[in-house]
Amino acid sequence: MSNVKETVVTALTEARDHLEQALSELERLSMLDSSAVAFAAHALNNYLAVTEGTVELLLLSLTAHPDPQIHTWLEGLQHVTTLMTHTVSRLMNTATTQDIQLRLTQTELPVLVQRVCQYYQRIAEHKHIRMIYAPPGEVPPVWTDRVAVAAVLDNLLSNAVKYSSPGARIRVQVQTDNSSVICSVQDEGPGLTQEEQTRLFQRGVRLSPVPTAGEASTGYGLAVAKELIEQVGGAIWCISTPGQGACFSFRLPVYQASMHGRRESVPGARGGPEVSV
Repeated sequence: MSNVKETVVTALTEARDHLEQALSELERLSMLDSSAVAFAAHALNNYLAVTEGTVELLLLSLTAHPDPQIHTWLEGLQHVTTLMTHTVSRLMNTATTQDIQLRLTQTELPVLVQRVCQYYQRIAEHKHIRMIYAPPGEVPPVWTDRVAVAAVLDNLLSNAVKYSSPGARIRVQVQTDNSSVICSVQDEGPGLTQEEQTRLFQRGVRLSPVPTAGEASTGYGLAVAKELIEQVGGAIWCISTPGQGACFSFRLPVYQASMHGRRESVPGARGGPEVSV
């Protein structure tokens, strides 16, 4: 089983690297070369159709699987495929009169954060970076779209690894206040100036820090993260000092008892001791 997991993780990592490289190359295309963009978008749409069909077959085949998490994971994969298809359709200039639908459910944010940290620790190990997750004490569940939040965490942890030097540490923690739950990702990278922080979440913006191992960077990740967090009723921000790293945080609304039994689809709108994961 461990060998199978390692194979899957390796495949996902390689796929992510290829996708980032493709996005980087796509950005360099002439703005007038609409046919090249359309061609790439149609190809991506075909690949996503195959993925969606495969997931549907797996859901049908594993309906009676004794582990309920299998069905939950496949539904999550199906949902993220729908999100990607919607994004690609916009590249293809397909008529879309409705915003993307997000699925708000009761979600245990510490569990989701820990799983994403475990995934990224395998990637961080290639640069000898240690990811430290501080398990929280009592933290209430949040009301959010878990796939959208996973995508936000993917962007934040990807950047933390990308801009950290070998041997650095990345600290991730979850805490709560009266009405929300906050997740923070603190790195030991070069940090950002006040002027750069004002441009952080704009589309296509590239700032002075550069990836420490030549990783691809498109300048769109944080803009995507901000849009997703705002769509689920949250907020995202950064605190940084040049030479002292950066801390990216986001907050999500706490699940209320009045939401019990509800699973909504909404249109997009504008502690324990620290342990190594």
